[in-house]
Amino acid sequence: MITPSFSLTATERVLPRMALDFTTASLDSRVTFTRTGNTATVVNSSGLVAPINANLPRFDFDPITLACKGLLIEESRTNLLTYSDDFRNTLDAGSSRPWSYSGVTLTVNATTSPDGTANADRLVETATTGEHKVFRGLAATIATTYTWSVFAKKGERNWIYLDTADGVDIYTFFDLNSGVVGNVGAGVTARIENYGNGWYRCIATKTATTAAIFFQFGLSTANGVFSYSGDITKGAFFYGSQLEVGSFATSYIPTVASTVIRNVDVASMTSTNFSSWYTATTGAAVVWAIPQTATGTRPLIQFDDTTANEIISLRGNVADPEMSIVDGGVAQAQIDTGTIVANTAYKLSGAWNTNNCAAAKDGGTVGTDNTATIPTPTQLRIGSDGTNYASAWVQKILYYPQRLINAEVQAISK
Repeated sequence: MITPSFSLTATERVLPRMALDFTTASLDSRVTFTRTGNTATVVNSSGLVAPINANLPRFDFDPITLACKGLLIEESRTNLLTYSDDFRNTLDAGSSRPWSYSGVTLTVNATTSPDGTANADRLVETATTGEHKVFRGLAATIATTYTWSVFAKKGERNWIYLDTADGVDIYTFFDLNSGVVGNVGAGVTARIENYGNGWYRCIATKTATTAAIFFQFGLSTANGVFSYSGDITKGAFFYGSQLEVGSFATSYIPTVASTVIRNVDVASMTSTNFSSWYTATTGAAVVWAIPQTATGTRPLIQFDDTTANEIISLRGNVADPEMSIVDGGVAQAQIDTGTIVANTAYKLSGAWNTNNCAAAKDGGTVGTDNTATIPTPTQLRIGSDGTNYASAWVQKILYYPQRLINAEVQAISK
C-alpha cells in the first residue's frame, strides 16, 4: 500500500494504491518522461521564464505566488516569429532582422525581462502623428486559428495594443497598470497574464481570413487609441513575442534566426511500474488539473493497451469533463460530469466495474453508466492518449484498486 504524500479529506475512506503529487516538483521514479529537443521553457521556482533541457519534466511555478502548479504537459507548437525577443530592424541591427518600425525608436536591452536578464527592449514614441508600433508580415493559411502574444511592462505608457492585422487592422488593447484587457477587436479573443515585476503576457487569438497576416504591437495613450501625436519621452518595455497556430497561448518558445518547434511532453507508467499497482476489471481514479484550454480532446490520465482498443480515460472533451471507456475497440461509456473553464483548476474522478461505472467533477452530481464492459489496459499515460495532449498542469493522481461507491466517487472529487 502506498500512502500519498498529501492529505486526504475525511470523506475519503479508502486509501489509494497509487498516488502521484506533481505539486511537489518531483517525478516519481516509476514515471517515464520524454520531450525531444532543448527548445522548451518553464517558469521556475524563482518565478522566471527559464529554458529547460530535453527529456526533463516541466514543473511549472506560478510567477506571482511561486507555488508549483504541477507537471506541464503541452502539445507541440512552433513559434513562427524569428528573433522573438530582439526587436531591432535591419538598420539598427547591422544585419537582417524582420521587424519594422512606425513612429517609434527602440533601445535594446533596456531593462530586466521575465527571464531575469537585461534583454527586454524599450519602445519610445517619435514626435509624429499616427501609430507608434513595431510590426512584421507573415504568410498565413486561411481559416487557420493563430494566437499572438508578447510580454510587456509599462513605462510612461501603460496602455498597449496587439494588432492582429488580417486584411484590415484589428486592435486589442491591454492595460499594463491594472492588468486588464481593454477593447477587443472583432473576431478576437484576448487574455492577459501577470508574470510579476510589472510584466504581463498579452495574448490575442483570431482565425485568419486572408493568406497574409501581421504581427504588430504598439503604444497607446488610452483604451481604444491607436493613432495620436507622439511624445519622445514616453514608452514601454517589450520581450518575448510569439505567433503560434492554435486557439490558445502555450509556454514561450524563444527563437533567433529561425522558427523553433517545441515538441510534446510524454509521461507514462509501463511494465511492472504499472502492473504492480493496477487491478484488472475494476478500479477508480481521480486527477487534479488546471487546463490551458477548454477545446479539443484533452486526456488528463488514460489507462490503455497502447492502442485505441482498450481505454479508460479521464479527460476534457471540449468544455465537458468526462470518463470515457472503450473495450475491444467499442465505446462502452462516456459519462459527462459538467463543464470546465480554461485556466481554472478542477478535480475529475471515475470508477468502473462491469455494468457499473460512475464519474464526478468537483464534488458535483455523480453520472453513471450501467451497460459497460471493462477493458484490459497495460499502461498509464499522463496527459496524453498518444495523439492528443492535455495542454494542462497535471497536479495529482490517485488510483484505487476497487470500484468505489458513488458517494466516494463524489467525495474524492471535492
